[in-house]
Amino acid sequence: MKPLTPKALQQVLHYFSFFNHALSAQEILSYIGVPASLSAVKEGLRLLTKKGIIYEKQGWFALETESLELRIRHEHLNKKRLELARRVGRFIALFPFVRGVYLSGSLSKSGVQSKDDDLDFFILTTSNRVWTAKFFLIAFKKIFLLNSEKYFCINLLMDENQLSLVKRNQYTATEVVSLVSLKNEQGLEQFLAANHWVKEYFPNIAIPDSRPIDSGYARRVERILDNLLGGVFEQWCKERFTVHMLAHTDLEEGYFEAEAHSSAYFPQSVEQRLMKHLQNFENE
Repeated sequence: MKPLTPKALQQVLHYFSFFNHALSAQEILSYIGVPASLSAVKEGLRLLTKKGIIYEKQGWFALETESLELRIRHEHLNKKRLELARRVGRFIALFPFVRGVYLSGSLSKSGVQSKDDDLDFFILTTSNRVWTAKFFLIAFKKIFLLNSEKYFCINLLMDENQLSLVKRNQYTATEVVSLVSLKNEQGLEQFLAANHWVKEYFPNIAIPDSRPIDSGYARRVERILDNLLGGVFEQWCKERFTVHMLAHTDLEEGYFEAEAHSSAYFPQSVEQRLMKHLQNFENE
């Protein structure tokens, strides 16, 4: 078992320094890569602060004072945006074939620093309807929101019966464990259980036991749509979205996934730059 070291604490703060984001001791415990207790983390942070290696203000810790000021300044903004995200999440849950809605991205970590930052959502759908659900969500965004990402950014959709992620690294693990449930807490528990590998990166995260998701009953509109459209429309949607994602994804920094049971679309992801940022720390 790896011990809790000053470098392990600094590594967490270095990860989030990429986003100019400060953390609490509890958040650091969640994201640290070795087994630890909250009291040990607090003591380690106290010593690093005393030596001037890291900075602390109002219970927040960071490698740079700028990150502290940003976290404090935007705390109220994050609370307001979270209230908005909960309302939007309840609305998304009304769409056909949507079974779970979860907040991802910067807001899920209380890291929003502008009122113009996107609201990012992860969606669970009913079995074999990832692409049909995405069609209705994107159609609404294009028609009624003029294709704005500000309130309606759908990054990832997954079939509730196929929840294991293919892409596994510290970045994706961080995104998984920071998800905030907006609709269907049980679905999030099942998703975490299906991605138990995140414990390799964050051993202090509690992973619930795996249990079947109660999908409830099919809505009347879903039964009608299935009778009218069915699997043919699902395949048509998958093919059209795949063409679009292939054409609009940055080949250097972007990423997309077009599988039967999952849709991921990050046309300009920070992932590659972040991984280089982490590598620089390891090489110091």
